[in-house]
Amino acid sequence: MVALDQISTKAMSSIVQPALAPTLADGAVDAYRSDARHVFSDSVVGALLSTRALRRLSGIGFLGAIDYVRHGSGRAGHRRRHNRLEHSISVAWLADIYAREADLPDDRRLLLLSAALLHDVGHGPLSHTLEPVFEAEFGINHHIMTRHLVTGEVAFGDEIPEVLADAGVDLDEVLALIEGEHDGDVGFLFSNQINLDTLEGINRCRAFIARRPAFGSCESVVRRWARGRASTIENDFDAFWRLKHHVYNLFIGGNRGAVLDAVAQAYMRSNLNEFSVNDFLNTEGLLRRRHPTLFSYLSQVSRNEQNSDFELPTDWLLQDVTVKKRDFYVKHESTLNDPKSINHRYRQTKTVMSKSLAELLD
Repeated sequence: MVALDQISTKAMSSIVQPALAPTLADGAVDAYRSDARHVFSDSVVGALLSTRALRRLSGIGFLGAIDYVRHGSGRAGHRRRHNRLEHSISVAWLADIYAREADLPDDRRLLLLSAALLHDVGHGPLSHTLEPVFEAEFGINHHIMTRHLVTGEVAFGDEIPEVLADAGVDLDEVLALIEGEHDGDVGFLFSNQINLDTLEGINRCRAFIARRPAFGSCESVVRRWARGRASTIENDFDAFWRLKHHVYNLFIGGNRGAVLDAVAQAYMRSNLNEFSVNDFLNTEGLLRRRHPTLFSYLSQVSRNEQNSDFELPTDWLLQDVTVKKRDFYVKHESTLNDPKSINHRYRQTKTVMSKSLAELLD
């Protein structure tokens, strides 16, 4: 575990401060993404989006190293990179839809909104790609950092507890939702195999891959889910689970993703003296400025453009890379009749193997 006093706010010199969440005349909050616009009616949304910790997420890519297979040549989902702030805003939008359609009390709706906005607040630059090295060398990961930020234990997150308190949102309940430990009325919306986070995230991945839409509208699915239409939701969730299988195995967990992750991790380990725990709270813009060679490697490898002037070090090619294959399948004999049944019907298995980086490149 990293000591909290090792994390210096002063070191965060490249925090992105986008023009997000302007307050409208009626007190609503207008939150922008490059391909969508969501209007929230609750001040807690604008207050959280104004914190340094949330603003930073606009500079944190959604997928990690595999984001860099895209140059970003337009606003459409398949022609640009996505970031963790966009994802968090959209999860909050789904939470708001669910709460209103299910006619939840305002205190539960505000709890869901807060947890949705904060659930990824602790992600570091290049997201899951560099996190294994940060965890091994500095004892930090996005779960630990999220808790530190939400509780204000790290100075960079000191605004968040005050915002939650002003909105009457219980901080401990927010953490329980984020960490999948909430055993109350709304916990399943974050902890189940299919939840608000995965619905948005997998569909965002699909949007990144290609223009043609797949699965359907998350908003319409969440509305039907909230209204309790079990038979319709079963069809929707079955289709989503098949989509998740393809997205994981052909894209997220595919060969290219494994190679890019391995290259980035090898670079960090080889240059560890140039990294510190403080870098976990930086943006990818600052990481690029400090380590341009890392991003040159990612660009070269993602496009198979290695040449005699730019080759991967031999010791990197020999290193073992952990490759995970997942099988997401539907247990059709289990029907949906309550939130707990989701975990019985939608199952997964994981196979772990080891290959050298050279084998993956070949």
